[in-house]
Amino acid sequence: MDVVTLPRLGVTMTSAVIVAWEKKEGDFVRKGELLVVIESEKATIELESPYEGVLRKILVEEEEEAQVGQPIAVIAGEGEELDVEEALRRWEAERAEKEAAPYTQAAPAAPAAAAPAPSREGGRAGARVSPRVRKLAEELGVDLAAVAGTGPDGVITEKDVRAAATGPAIKAKVKLNQVRKAMSARMLSSWQNIPQFTQMATVNAERLLAAKAAMEGVSINDLAVKAVADAVAKNPEVNSSFADDTVTIYEDVNVSVAMATEQGLVVPVVKNAERKTAREIGSEIRELQERAAAGQLTSEDLSGGTITVSNLGFYGVETGTPIINPPQSCMVFVGSIRRVAVAGEGDEIRVAPVLELSIAYDHRFIDGMTASRFTTGLKEELENISP
Repeated sequence: MDVVTLPRLGVTMTSAVIVAWEKKEGDFVRKGELLVVIESEKATIELESPYEGVLRKILVEEEEEAQVGQPIAVIAGEGEELDVEEALRRWEAERAEKEAAPYTQAAPAAPAAAAPAPSREGGRAGARVSPRVRKLAEELGVDLAAVAGTGPDGVITEKDVRAAATGPAIKAKVKLNQVRKAMSARMLSSWQNIPQFTQMATVNAERLLAAKAAMEGVSINDLAVKAVADAVAKNPEVNSSFADDTVTIYEDVNVSVAMATEQGLVVPVVKNAERKTAREIGSEIRELQERAAAGQLTSEDLSGGTITVSNLGFYGVETGTPIINPPQSCMVFVGSIRRVAVAGEGDEIRVAPVLELSIAYDHRFIDGMTASRFTTGLKEELENISP
């Protein structure tokens, strides 16, 4: 018997969600054959079987989460007779023995009393819940794990659920997927650990629109990413990260481009953007968007970014207050282009297209003057861009 465990596919990976089993229990699977599709915090990944044999038991069902190293399936030889539960207990015991082997022997501590765990039926351990009651709990937003059943043998009744329902009715509860959990953790870390300040600038977009019109197939976003790369090349201090009282300034300008997908926000990276034309950048962004929409971004696509661009102008958002994408030190927000009255020469008033830039900086080592050089430099790049 062989036990398939969830592998660690990245330094920061701790868990993944099972998306789809490509084999069902009883199927024969060859070593190297596609076995299961998982969703980690960065990408959807196809896992090949590390063993050959019959898939005897699936231990983690689709849409359930598994931790790195957790058994997710059992593969056995054809005709091999075994009690899966007993075999798994032996496997766990052997693994525990191997992990304990390098350490000095000591008297084992008495195990702490375990708190009652929620049952797979949705209530407290041992409590029985009917499908009808479970549905009512979902409609009322009641967590069955916190409900004490008053029915015979601890059965949770409709009355128990209605008594536990307090506050406004809940339309739905949406559990974060791996992509959104990763974004949540990164933004919380950024907000708690990085003192940030934002500078804003208004950009005359006349030449930007003229360049877009002259370059078929190139978007405002493509031109903005190119302008950011060119401005960074002249102000490298913002192309950096900070850790352990050390500032690391990067030579390559790898622009992380924020993209919305059905799974959540992802930020794939355009590598060496300073060496590419706007057309080349645009072509690469569209390829990344296609892979992002299909859930096929790789760890390579998502790693190595040194500065981030978020453009919500397409959605009509005029300005915003961006949050730094750690470990980077700078985040550029590009707003929508709108036509406003501006002052011309003398007392002349005319209508011109403008957009707003909002740029967040890591204030632990970037001061206002250093930031202003990049802010005004990016403004100049956008106002003087040419096809």
